[in-house]
Amino acid sequence: MNLVIVLIAFGLIGGLIVYLLIDPTLPTDSEKVIGEINSNELPELITGTTGYANSNSTNIWFETKSNSTTVKGTVLLISGFTSPSIFWHQNFIHSIVETGYQVIRFDNRSVGLSDWMKNWRSDRPYTMEDMANDAIAVLDQNNIKKAHIVGYSMGGYIGQRLAIDYPERVLSLTSLSSTIDFNDNDHPKFNWSPLPVVKLFLRSRIIQTNKNYLKMLFKFYGHMNGNNSYPMELKLLGERGLYEIHKRKGFNPSARKQQNAAIKTSKSNYSELEKINMPTLVAHGMKDPVLSFQLAKNYAKQIKDSKQIWLDNTGHVMTNYYIYNVMPDLIKVFEKGTEETMD
Repeated sequence: MNLVIVLIAFGLIGGLIVYLLIDPTLPTDSEKVIGEINSNELPELITGTTGYANSNSTNIWFETKSNSTTVKGTVLLISGFTSPSIFWHQNFIHSIVETGYQVIRFDNRSVGLSDWMKNWRSDRPYTMEDMANDAIAVLDQNNIKKAHIVGYSMGGYIGQRLAIDYPERVLSLTSLSSTIDFNDNDHPKFNWSPLPVVKLFLRSRIIQTNKNYLKMLFKFYGHMNGNNSYPMELKLLGERGLYEIHKRKGFNPSARKQQNAAIKTSKSNYSELEKINMPTLVAHGMKDPVLSFQLAKNYAKQIKDSKQIWLDNTGHVMTNYYIYNVMPDLIKVFEKGTEETMD
C-alpha cells in the first residue's frame, strides 16, 4: 500500500515537472529575442540625474533627463499599477526628450527604488491621494512649479487627481490607457493570473534563469496586449525587466496587494472632471482587455476641449505603434499648455 502511494506521489510530481517544462504559446519571435538578450550585456537604461524626494516620510526615487541646456518645459511621467518607472517605453521617453523637454520619471511607492512600505497595514492602506502627493514631492524636490503630467493606466488616474487637486501645478494633462473609476462595474473582468502565466511564474521561481523570467514576462505582457493587437517590442521589454532584476531592487512581492488596496479605496473622478481646464489628451486602445475603451470615450467627453485618440488593434501595452500615433498630438498639448500659461 505504501509503495502504491509513493508511486502515485512520484507520478504526480513527475507530471507537474513535465507540465511546467512545456511552454505555452508565446508571442512571435520570443525564443529568438531571448537568445539575443542573453547574448549581450544589458544596456544602461538610467542615464539621467537621479535622486530621492521625501513625501510625508516616504522616499520616492526619481530620474531627470534632458538633451538641452534650454528646456521647453518639464514632463512628469506617472507609472501604472505595480510598474517601476524603468518600464516606460524607451522610445516614448526618447521622443519627448528629443523635442526639447526635460523628462522626470519616478517609482511609485512600493515599487522600484522607492520605499517598499514595510509598515503597511491593510486597515490603513495608503491612497491614490497619497500617491498624487508623491508626484508633487518629486516636483518640489526638483524646484518645478508647473509640469506637463503624463500618466499611464493607474498613473493616468493619479494625473487626473493632480489636475483636479493641484491645477496650479499642471500645465497639461495626458491620460493614457486609463480610467476615472477603477471600481466601475463596466470595466472588463481582467484575469491578472491566467494559468499559462502562473505556470511560467512558478517555473521562473523554481529555475531562476533569465530565459524563464523573460518567457513569463513576455506571456504576461502579451496577455495585457490582447488578441490581434500590434506587436510589442520584445527586446526592449525584456531589457527593462532584466535591468529591474539585476541592476535595481527587483520586484516587490507586496506591491500588488498594497496598490490594489489604494485602488479599492479610490473614488470616482467623474463628478470632478469639469474642474480640469488645462489642455488635455486622452488616448486609449480600442481592444484594451484591462480597462474599458468605452468608459475612456465617455470620460474624455466630460473634459472640456480634450483631444482624443482611439487606437485600433491596441490593448493595454505601449508599443511603437502607440507612440507613433500619440506623439504628434502629445507635443501639441505640451505646446498649448505652455502657451496658455504665458498668456
